[in-house]
Amino acid sequence: MENIQILIVDYGSQYTLVIGRMLRELGIRSVILPPIKADIWLQKNTPKAVILSGSNWSVYGENAPKLPTSLDVRGDKYTILGICYGMQLLAYVGEGKIERPLTQREYGPSVVKVNTNHPLFKNVSEETEVWASHGDTVLELPKNFSPIATSEGIAGMTSENNRVMGVQFHPEVVNTKEGKKMFQNFIELSNCVVDWSPMDLILQIQKEVVGIVGSEKKVILGVSGGVDSTVLAGILAPVLGERLVCIGIDTGGGRFGEIEELKNNVTSAGVKNLNIIEASDEFIKNVGTTINSEEKRAKFREVYKKTFDEQILKHGASFMLQGTLATDIIESGQAGESAMIKTHHNVGLSFEVEDLHPLRHLFKYEVRELGKMLNLAPSVYERNPFPGPGLFLRIVGTPVSKENLELVRDADKTVSDILKSRGLDKEISQLIVAMLGINSVGVKGDERVYGHSLAVRAVQTVDFMTATGYHFPPDVIDEITSALIKHKDIVRVFFDMTPKPPATTEFE
Repeated sequence: MENIQILIVDYGSQYTLVIGRMLRELGIRSVILPPIKADIWLQKNTPKAVILSGSNWSVYGENAPKLPTSLDVRGDKYTILGICYGMQLLAYVGEGKIERPLTQREYGPSVVKVNTNHPLFKNVSEETEVWASHGDTVLELPKNFSPIATSEGIAGMTSENNRVMGVQFHPEVVNTKEGKKMFQNFIELSNCVVDWSPMDLILQIQKEVVGIVGSEKKVILGVSGGVDSTVLAGILAPVLGERLVCIGIDTGGGRFGEIEELKNNVTSAGVKNLNIIEASDEFIKNVGTTINSEEKRAKFREVYKKTFDEQILKHGASFMLQGTLATDIIESGQAGESAMIKTHHNVGLSFEVEDLHPLRHLFKYEVRELGKMLNLAPSVYERNPFPGPGLFLRIVGTPVSKENLELVRDADKTVSDILKSRGLDKEISQLIVAMLGINSVGVKGDERVYGHSLAVRAVQTVDFMTATGYHFPPDVIDEITSALIKHKDIVRVFFDMTPKPPATTEFE
């Protein structure tokens, strides 16, 4: 954490790591620390700026997290930007008034009016679309503060010297249309200089991993053939060589041709030591005992961990590596104090050896950029995400079985082929074809049938923290529906365009 320019104090918002992503996108290094660790860090370091994240807490809540005691709340040493809960904390310690008025709660898209004369809103439209998510709001500002943005109430504030600022909305998410401009303005106010690049990041990851594992010990990397694990393999293969043992698992939950694609992608990343483990029967048997989504993930994790523990022992490895991203860490409730949304199969496991996650602070689009920098094939870094448990998560409300997996696998290929033939696959960030546990009556060949219902869902997103549902053209809906119901056991097809939030990308 040398030469860190901006400290981000993490109060548990689902968007905290997105702030770090935005800063990296603008070329600025930062560090994310919870309040207690931030307090210790500030005693030894003086950054150019401090950003206080949002939170699900209320400033009046029992045990609500506070400002680091070492924080220079006047902003004499560095500039400060409070976001949502961060702004409320700044107002609270300044003896402002924070309440929860019914008329001023905001969740989702909103429009704010900003003071374009203030340097934080330079070149920002006077009325701009933002993303809000708060119940509490600042009703009265602290002494020597003035408003710089309004919506239903006060949406932004600044100190007299413009060294301490706060916004009630979230400029870090893509739904805030001019959020990047606001961050760029804050960076300029803080006198930060560009010091970040993808190649720097690649070298940093190599240095970090080699510094931990040393020059002799073997390392196992779990690979799926997807963007994250393949890019991580491409980063580490040059520095670890034969000591990097890549393990791919055939869980039985892959899409059509998944294992062959895994082999091709990982080998093309320069990996010399790749092993494919067949374990589909054990995964299907274990996961098939429940239809509860979290229990299914737990059952999947059991076999996943057991399989890797066996491989660690077999290869005499001293470390376990995984291509876990920031979104996985956030949703698993492992980022600072963020709430758990869903368990991820590769987060929080206790292997027989130390478990390393070198990509833990990065988002999907950033990893794609690293793939380009490594000159990997476009088929690798342009590949759509696919969850580790795969099709096990796309059989919803009914037991997992070989037959159901095969049906969903065929349906996924059918829909994917249609989208590719029409050139629509490039418009979609992730495609989900799922079996719903809803059997219904239909008619095929003048006979009564009682069969499955499928859901087709596609989303568009930059960072997978928020997403919009993709609206298929009517003729594409007709083509997909017609193709799927040709299967003798499929009766109905539903299309889901729910955004994230409130939905997550996958059904489970």
